[in-house]
Amino acid sequence: MKHKKVASAILLLSTLVIGACGNGENSAATSSSQEMESSVETTQSESVYQNMYDESLVLYESGKYSEAGGTLELLLQNDLSEYEELETKALELKEKITAAQVETAKEEPVNEVVEDSEYKDERNSVLVSQEYSDETGKDIATVSDEELASWLTEKEETKQTETVSEESETATSESEMTAEEEEIYVLDQVIAQTGISPAENQFFTSKIGEDTYQIEIRHSHEVDGVEISNMIGMFEYSLSEDQVKRMNPVTGEYEVVAPQ
Repeated sequence: MKHKKVASAILLLSTLVIGACGNGENSAATSSSQEMESSVETTQSESVYQNMYDESLVLYESGKYSEAGGTLELLLQNDLSEYEELETKALELKEKITAAQVETAKEEPVNEVVEDSEYKDERNSVLVSQEYSDETGKDIATVSDEELASWLTEKEETKQTETVSEESETATSESEMTAEEEEIYVLDQVIAQTGISPAENQFFTSKIGEDTYQIEIRHSHEVDGVEISNMIGMFEYSLSEDQVKRMNPVTGEYEVVAPQ
């Protein structure tokens, strides 16, 4: 009986040792797998960040300061602490872009209407300017604030009227959204998928298809008394595909944005 107990104890001990070895191997394999995944993610991130810097540099050298500044702002919103050299170059390029923007603004004659306008963000917007031109046949940079305010108010009232009408028509269908609800949903998706904060940026939307929206995001700020408006990006969002695309400002082609 004594031998049997000893044998049983040895068997139990062996089982525990084997189990421990197995767990150690699994743990090591898991750790190794996680390290590989982390390495791949780091490499991909560095490649994406480098591409953004290169894109901004090309735009700067092409004199497209608004797009260059916006692309660089997108880059610098990321944590670049692990890429010190790239971060340093990006900050230096940002200073050059800002200096060029200020110099250009000081050299170019400014329309007095635009300079004193309360609607500088709307006047800087590509989408709003185009829509105003299409509907009125006028250049948004030349009209008074009163005329622009009247158009914006009329546009908002039309949207609200359409929303009320749609709400009454779709009262029996909870699955359908009104135009206003749809636009809010689109903006929420763009913010969620791009990670771009609405706090310090201006968002402009335009519906360009049955379920597709164009979204322009800009960041306006003042430097040395000069108003600067950077093009953070021109985006497209498809409701059916639930997919955000960003226009590459160098090529003009839309590219899918990797969700944040």
